[in-house]
Amino acid sequence: MVCPNCLEPEPGPGPFCMNCGTRLPDTQQATVAIANPPPTAPQASAPSARPQVPNPAPVATPAPAVGQLGSAGTAAVSIWGPFAGYGTRGRHVAWLLNDLHEQAETLRDAVLDRFTRRQIPKVRVTQETLTRQGIIADRRPYFLVRRDRATAGLYIARFGRDLYISQVTYYKGPISNVRILVVLALIGFVILYPPVYSAAWNAVNADPFSGLNGLGTVMWLTCFIGPLYLMSYVALGLIAIFTLYKWLTEKDWMAAFRVPPNEFDVDDMVSLEKSVEQTVREGLDMVGIEQRLMPPAAEYGPRRRLI
Repeated sequence: MVCPNCLEPEPGPGPFCMNCGTRLPDTQQATVAIANPPPTAPQASAPSARPQVPNPAPVATPAPAVGQLGSAGTAAVSIWGPFAGYGTRGRHVAWLLNDLHEQAETLRDAVLDRFTRRQIPKVRVTQETLTRQGIIADRRPYFLVRRDRATAGLYIARFGRDLYISQVTYYKGPISNVRILVVLALIGFVILYPPVYSAAWNAVNADPFSGLNGLGTVMWLTCFIGPLYLMSYVALGLIAIFTLYKWLTEKDWMAAFRVPPNEFDVDDMVSLEKSVEQTVREGLDMVGIEQRLMPPAAEYGPRRRLI
């Protein structure tokens, strides 16, 4: 390297010339500039010489997992569970089909089509999104199949790479006219007993010889049935507590008047359960899934529960 000022052939290793003190040019930058010269602008007369930049390939956005089992979110606080208002839970069965998660939406559409074609008598099929009780809650789409007092809920969703199918039955027992009459009798007794007892007491105090004209007998009867008045209050209180509990848990304020399902109600529930399961099997055939992957359920109808 030669100093550009004094032409000293060996100006030194530093950035300045050891002979005249002139700043020496940066050899690294010069080397980089020579090795990488700036690109020359293409001439206007030769547009074909311009390099062609390929368009970037579009990035595929993964579709959201609609109906993924276990996807939680926030919701308004609710004191009722997802099936509140549909009755008491009976039978609940489920199936898990391996490596068929991609068929979830297709199967839902096929099942809806089969429900439309079956035309089951007195059956209403709706699609509703139910929310689990609490602040952190799941919202899950269900097929609700209702016939009289029986309701069957069908849930089809992805579970990882598997396909999850769940079927649950709810039922409401028939309302008993006898229970209604008993409650009305208790209410009437609680309302009428105090004025009758007060009138008999006042009459006895006003006429000491009321035993001769029958007022003493009335007074004796009112005193004798006095404990029934207290028992009526207790019974009505227990009925009110039970009604409040059923309203908070099942949204059914008529639960105290319901009796267990009879043979007709059981037939309605069993026929509804079997028709829903058969509809799902027909949907499996439509989407090309073997029915053997969904074995028949063990039992039908309501199951006895301790709680």
